Amino acid sequence: MAASLSVAAVFTAGSAQAVRAQGTDENLRQHCVLDVASQQRTCYDDLSAATGAGRRSADTSGSVIGATVFEDAEYGGASLTITVPRPCPKNDEVDFALDLDDHWKNRISSVQAWSTCWVWLYPDSGGRAGPYKDGAPRLNSGINDRTVTVGLS
Repeated sequence: MAASLSVAAVFTAGSAQAVRAQGTDENLRQHCVLDVASQQRTCYDDLSAATGAGRRSADTSGSVIGATVFEDAEYGGASLTITVPRPCPKNDEVDFALDLDDHWKNRISSVQAWSTCWVWLYPDSGGRAGPYKDGAPRLNSGINDRTVTVGLS
């Protein structure tokens, strides 16, 4: 069973489209899919349901899965799968940015990049880590549990 939440869109300078992930439904359902284009988040009880729904959503909406971030190392714990309206172009720019809500801030410990997207992780202290072009089952101590924004390029 899925629960949907709206998320507010925020646009930043440049071509990056930023979305602020909001809501507390993740506390009840640990695996969510955020569709950047529709600004909807849908949460599920398990990862296979979330990623299966993410793929179905991507198939029907024209979106693609850009990344999945995880609360724990080795792709464990809660997850957030991010879908984007198109594959990430390789244009030397961050094309999509997600400002994490309080539930996800400082919790990411592993990431998986999908489609043509590379994942960038930004701590609130400045700078960034990445790009993660495939999977990163263990983030280094400089970014582990310190991410406040996820960028996709």
